[in-house]
Amino acid sequence: MLIFVLVVLILLGAAVGGVLLLSRRQRAATASANEVIPGTPTRAPASWAGSHDPEARLHRRLRDAMTAVRTANSLDDGTTIVLRAELEQAALAWDDRLVAIAALPAAARESQRATATQGVETVEAAVAQYVSAATQRTAADVAAGLDAASAQLRIEAEIRKSLEAGPA
Repeated sequence: MLIFVLVVLILLGAAVGGVLLLSRRQRAATASANEVIPGTPTRAPASWAGSHDPEARLHRRLRDAMTAVRTANSLDDGTTIVLRAELEQAALAWDDRLVAIAALPAAARESQRATATQGVETVEAAVAQYVSAATQRTAADVAAGLDAASAQLRIEAEIRKSLEAGPA
């Protein structure tokens, strides 16, 4: 009887340990999948991975845009790496802003969210220009695409400044 109890306790301990290990791995995978830039922790809650809240959807749009940037990494050289870093920094800044907006009272969120949506859209447009430049055949076409991406980033910076400035 003692041996039976001991075997049951060992099996129970192994089962609990397995569940804890799987749970820890799942949390780590969810946190990793929620990052806008891989390896850079996000302040966005894990619940945003599947939430239908507007801020959560904008967060996922940023994450997906940065995934597209990484697919175009064959374009990276001394000139474009700076633009890529600017794209990543803009996405991280908007991601942080989205977390702050989500914490505001509902009445204050709407105008902030509209501006954040514009900012996310300009980041997406800049990413589209950047990725499009990666598919061009000539250096002139690549340069034109990168210039267009830089122009979108300038627009994004102006939108972010207007949000940081607050209401007039």
